[in-house]
Amino acid sequence: MSKHTPAYLDCLNSYPENFARFITRVPGVELTTDREAVIAALTPTHESVLTEGGISPKMLRRAQQVHGNKVALVGDIGCSFPVEGVDGLFCGGKADCCLGIYVADCAAVWIYDPESGCRGLVHSGKLGTQQNIVGELLKSMKKTLGVQPANCIAVISPCIRPPHYEVDIPSAIKEQLAQAGLAPENIIDSELDTAADLDTFYSYRVEKGNTGRMLALFGRKPE
Repeated sequence: MSKHTPAYLDCLNSYPENFARFITRVPGVELTTDREAVIAALTPTHESVLTEGGISPKMLRRAQQVHGNKVALVGDIGCSFPVEGVDGLFCGGKADCCLGIYVADCAAVWIYDPESGCRGLVHSGKLGTQQNIVGELLKSMKKTLGVQPANCIAVISPCIRPPHYEVDIPSAIKEQLAQAGLAPENIIDSELDTAADLDTFYSYRVEKGNTGRMLALFGRKPE
């Protein structure tokens, strides 16, 4: 198993069409408080993971991530520049694009509908969780693509958790997913704390902003 395909993503990667990854700490990258400079330094590694999966880096679609609850439908036409003003992305089941979300303590949440193949990926930190971004994503997926939340699977990435943080982000996300209609057995929590393992993860809070970014990816393997 690749270190970028941890066991908590097995429920997604067990579907042969899926490419679900979580790229954690990259050794040897100089860290600064300049987010864009660090992301630029991490990009070659991040793009190599895409390429190894048979996905062209130009198919990557990213959200700007402004700690809100707006989401956007993306597809194969476009570019990898961040979609402005949104913290969540979703696409249809036949789209070849790959969704991408950066995190460094906040949670990334993968959402998949096996019935239609539709995929979603959100950035849900303290503020996004307070604004129920996972609920907004599921509402948008239902309205736009006809996705039924009861059919969906959701996975919550490693993120900061108590006792290292005063807010229990993953517990709130799980409650929101259940309220949106997901079955409890279809909500998978990685149960990993980014602040507790700096050998594996980046933590904005522990490293006081002098840190990198992990990348959650969710795409469709080329046929």
